[in-house]
Amino acid sequence: MNSTVELSADEFFEQWLEHCSNDDQRAINDFDFFRYFWISWTKFLAKGGDPDNPRWVHWTDADPVLVKGYLTGGIKVRGSGVKISEITKRRYWRLLERVYDYAMERGLVATNPAAGIADKEKPPSEDPKGAILSPVVWEQCIKMLREDSGEALNLKASDIRNRALLLVLFELGLTSAEVRALSHESFVDGRGGKGASIRITSGGVNQLRTMVVSDEVRSAVASWLQVRATAGKHAMTPALFSSQTGKPMTDENLLVLVRAHLLAASRAAGQGDPVRAGPQIVRNTRLVQWMLSGMPQPEVALRAGLKNVRGLLHLRQHLPDGPRLELARASSRKDDEPLRPAYA
Repeated sequence: MNSTVELSADEFFEQWLEHCSNDDQRAINDFDFFRYFWISWTKFLAKGGDPDNPRWVHWTDADPVLVKGYLTGGIKVRGSGVKISEITKRRYWRLLERVYDYAMERGLVATNPAAGIADKEKPPSEDPKGAILSPVVWEQCIKMLREDSGEALNLKASDIRNRALLLVLFELGLTSAEVRALSHESFVDGRGGKGASIRITSGGVNQLRTMVVSDEVRSAVASWLQVRATAGKHAMTPALFSSQTGKPMTDENLLVLVRAHLLAASRAAGQGDPVRAGPQIVRNTRLVQWMLSGMPQPEVALRAGLKNVRGLLHLRQHLPDGPRLELARASSRKDDEPLRPAYA
């Protein structure tokens, strides 16, 4: 038993946050989400995992049985009626494992309860094959965004921001990091609304690129920029899409936004929830759509900011035989040189 440790759960967690903020390899900056996660865990421990027969458990006395119970039914996320996905369970389990690793380093616990559960009982890792949205859900996502246009509804500033962000994501298939790194200067509006584009300016090989956007996206982003200029803390940051605090949106902010839209679209279309519900499945779907449209795979890779076509291999099962074999052959070549744009 380790309950003789005088350090409270919250005191220890704040020390862990400080420790992580100084870790160059695994630094964190979304303290609000991590605190929310820890509060969820300690509330579960406050009842010993059994609300009918509550018994308070000190955070250092947690065991694998409690961890399993927490992952099964104890996780609380923002929003009522939200189904806990396997991805969320996996993320929370990894966080528990990481926090208790630090507690072991400090000599506060003898074993890591998260590491103690059997492999078959751990939440599965994400499917490396790359999930995509069904055509009916994708179409419903786009339909809902078009119905939510600023001209049709009296939208709040955050609604206008969310619509612009989602349209950018669905049209360009950017990564979560690329969306969050966009600044207001990333958007280049052509004369008379023609030739508008978005410049991605962070990343490595082939990630620095300019992508032309449709009139629909141009109009949505322009509307947001107009509102943003007088929208409190949003106007004080260079980030194109900022949170209510004026800071760039975090991974968690973006996940919550995209997840809510995908789940709403799935239900409106009479479909089950998608196997994945975050920015990555939107990106995957867009890349597959480009390939199915006949766009050359090297061009798709360049649009996606990938080094070469090997970055598309995880999506091969969504392609017909010809393109799938073409991708497999291209990916198997020993030449690992990055693609070069035709205009380079």
